Amino acid sequence: MLVIEQTKGQPLKWQNINWTAVEGEVRRIQERIFRAAQNGEHAKVKNLQKLLVRSTAAKMLATRQATQQNRGKHTPGVDGVVIDTPEARIQLLEKGLNLKGYRPMPVRRVYIPKANGKTRPLGIPTIKDRVMQAIVKFALEPEWESRFEANSYGFRPGRSTMDAITAIHTTMNQRGCSEWVLDADISGCFDNIGHDALLKKLPVFTTVIRRWLKAGVVEFGRRKDSQSGTPQGGIISPLLANIALDGLERLFGAENARGKSVSPALRKGLNRGLSVIRYADDFVVTAPSKEVLEEYVMPKLTDFLRQRGLELSEAKTRIVQVDEGFNFLGFTVRRFKGTLLTKPQKEKVLHHLRSIKAYLKRHQQTEATQVIRDLNPVIRGWTNYYRHCAASVTFSKADHRMWEMLWVWAKRRHPNKPAKWVKQRYFRNDGLWTFHEDNAQLLRRSATPITRFTKVEGRSSPFDPAIRGYWQTRQKRNVARQTHRKDRLALLRIQDGMCGLCRLPLDAEDTDNHHVSPKHAGGPDTLENRMLVHRWCHHAHHQRVGYKGLKA
Repeated sequence: MLVIEQTKGQPLKWQNINWTAVEGEVRRIQERIFRAAQNGEHAKVKNLQKLLVRSTAAKMLATRQATQQNRGKHTPGVDGVVIDTPEARIQLLEKGLNLKGYRPMPVRRVYIPKANGKTRPLGIPTIKDRVMQAIVKFALEPEWESRFEANSYGFRPGRSTMDAITAIHTTMNQRGCSEWVLDADISGCFDNIGHDALLKKLPVFTTVIRRWLKAGVVEFGRRKDSQSGTPQGGIISPLLANIALDGLERLFGAENARGKSVSPALRKGLNRGLSVIRYADDFVVTAPSKEVLEEYVMPKLTDFLRQRGLELSEAKTRIVQVDEGFNFLGFTVRRFKGTLLTKPQKEKVLHHLRSIKAYLKRHQQTEATQVIRDLNPVIRGWTNYYRHCAASVTFSKADHRMWEMLWVWAKRRHPNKPAKWVKQRYFRNDGLWTFHEDNAQLLRRSATPITRFTKVEGRSSPFDPAIRGYWQTRQKRNVARQTHRKDRLALLRIQDGMCGLCRLPLDAEDTDNHHVSPKHAGGPDTLENRMLVHRWCHHAHHQRVGYKGLKA
């Protein structure tokens, strides 16, 4: 029997948890928090938030997120502990996971490379601290989702980089729109957010959040205190950064006294024609003239950020005219002969091609099948990121450059063979010179259709029960967009985008292919014998009916 709470006399088993009931319980309380926050019932919001962090369902869901879903689930903190078995997860749950008396450990500091050759500091909390942060985030996020501004897109549920890019394109592609742009970047946002300014905006869970902020970092075996910032790498850090920067759009009259959005064209005074579009710590401001940006917008932004311990990056912040163009989130937005176009950023295209060239140079003797298997996910991921902009010419040029690199790679493998033999050996005679080996072939970027992206509507939030159907439809569309195999798309349509085991919505990344009648027992590989399931549901199913001890 699938359970949420432990049955008397029977130990709780991870594989027997009913995730349908668990997610339903957490979602129900989050929607109540969202409604109460919308209605200004602050006391009710606090009570519901405290109820949620004490609930067993929230603790189970946070444990699953930190130990089974997140990409860093196998990366330990300063204690060196990784929780990757059902027994270890149950043991963590039985310890209580209570906020009372809870003391976080310092984060482990590592550095990851940036595109410009510099490094970015990353703070890795312990697994338990990640679980505790997820629990508090479950309670805080619905309240703040009711307050966050319409054009804030970074690290929010149901929103993505393409929402921000589409918002910029829509704003700057209208007749009579503002033509000057402040392309701004906050210097070391996550590392410099003032703790006191952030904590003043948080009426609940202040003590535990202060302990996370002041926990310190361990670098090269030495512990250092944290005087400012929220470390990148923590589950709750993006939410805290969004809370600190909330109000940037309202600074220029984006909302009236009743909280309703005001169009830039309907604003008064110097706010007229101003639009702010933000993705995490990167944002752009459009204005009708350069003078408005220099004499009005910049001083207000500087003062706003100073109050939070932040400042604009001089190296990355600039004022440009739309005909000159600017880069944002890997895209170049520029007006060409009266037409506004959003294209892949040149530096990102070159980086993509150089990484493929480096791979081919390192794998000169690798079989063509393995090369296809390694490069296809890279090409597919890069192409899918840019398939909603004016990228058709870029895709064709990248394909041609890719062919040149593959031709050099193939000729190097067979220096004594004529060109005709090399062509017949590695390239299909289909008029496109498709690189292939047996039934496997390399993807062509130009074969990906350019489609229009539908931006999220206004301040819509997945926690709003009034528009639950809107978000379900959007989720199904996003999963189908990220699914490429025809058999999986067919299964998605059959299952209506739901997991075949728990009947909750699927996502594209954590989805497994499950055989109802196992293949080792003679089950066929047909659609009738297969279903798409969550990875954790798949693992729990086999824990119940078959193998034991596998980590997941």
